[in-house]
Amino acid sequence: MGSVTIRSIDDAIKHSARLAAARNGRSLEAELRALLVKTYGNAEDDHTRRIRAMSGREFVDHLIKTANGATLELPDDTIDEERDIFGAD
Repeated sequence: MGSVTIRSIDDAIKHSARLAAARNGRSLEAELRALLVKTYGNAEDDHTRRIRAMSGREFVDHLIKTANGATLELPDDTIDEERDIFGAD
């Protein structure tokens, strides 16, 4: 497999991508990889079809299986209304 380096990305775009990755339970790299597969992948390819159909949690589980069965417990999505929010003065 090949690799790509992308330089000079606007900070706001990188930040938005990081937020999307967090919402989907992925690293930034995994989020961008999934976006590339969804955008440019061969729609006839079974792997591409499966990736497109996965939720964030399913994709993380797929990555764990790919890493030879690493064990990782993902927390439930919860919101603590009492927590301090950084920068929300």
